[in-house]
Amino acid sequence: MNKVKISFHLLYAAVILLISPVLFTSCLKDDSDYDKQVKIDDQIIQDYLTLNTISAQKHYSGIYYRKITENNTGTSLTKNNVVSFYYTIQRIQPASSSSHFPDAGPIESISRENGDKPLQFALMTNTMIPQGLDYGISLMKVGEKYQFFIPSYLAYGSYSCPLFPANSNFIVEIEVVGVNTETEIDEIQHDSIQDYVNVKYPAHQEMTSGLFFVDSIPGTGEKPGFGSIVEIDFTREYLDESIIKSVIGSTFHLDNMKAVRGLEEGIKEMKEGGSAIMIMPSKLGFGASLCIVPQNARKELLDDNLISAEVEPYSILKYVVKLNSAN
Repeated sequence: MNKVKISFHLLYAAVILLISPVLFTSCLKDDSDYDKQVKIDDQIIQDYLTLNTISAQKHYSGIYYRKITENNTGTSLTKNNVVSFYYTIQRIQPASSSSHFPDAGPIESISRENGDKPLQFALMTNTMIPQGLDYGISLMKVGEKYQFFIPSYLAYGSYSCPLFPANSNFIVEIEVVGVNTETEIDEIQHDSIQDYVNVKYPAHQEMTSGLFFVDSIPGTGEKPGFGSIVEIDFTREYLDESIIKSVIGSTFHLDNMKAVRGLEEGIKEMKEGGSAIMIMPSKLGFGASLCIVPQNARKELLDDNLISAEVEPYSILKYVVKLNSAN
């Protein structure tokens, strides 16, 4: 049951759903167990704040928050902004619990001190899990650090995995380090890709779309066209060349929304039997995708078939592709 019954907020943000969000919402609104859990979560958070002498404000959504570092001159955040942030997340251990999950130490920490790259997400677009962080970060300015106390019904609900048990309440410390528009992200990514290919693949082609194409082994067969059925082998990587996914014998129609725009565009530059390398900005790949905190929970959610978003938000992607056939 813990694997299946998940909060509506998580379901709403997921790319694919196990349960209809409309039906599930109706169920939650009439479910006394849900109302009880809301009260339980609120009491756990209040008890934690009292026990640790923490003064925090309650947001209308149900989260609690407090400022750690203020920056009155920082840029305010608005809907659709691409926000860059660092974080530390830990679970609140209820005082009466005998669970083996410890209260001490973070579940995960992404920090400047560790040399980590900050996460990015599109603010208030239902692409953040836990959803409570979407509400919380919207209160912040660039350069500020907040601490948020997130109830389970605005996080992972009754979902459980090796990282945390069902109905977990979380403490998340967030530092916002940047904000950009989508256009600015495109420009930044173009420059990053340009620098990368100039070193790695001097003999590249740059398409007007922003795709960078390298015809590494030219094919001798047919060239795909609009609506062609193609079979490819491919490896999808991040720009640091860490592998996201490798597939042998993937068959699909072009121009039928079966592949990301950059991959389809690149395939149309190939001939049967050839291999190519395609480096694309996020606008030609998976765009905003889903931002998941903690990051390690992405694998658990994928394994449990609750999401299909393998790729982190605003990721530059590299595809290594072999075109086996085109009809």
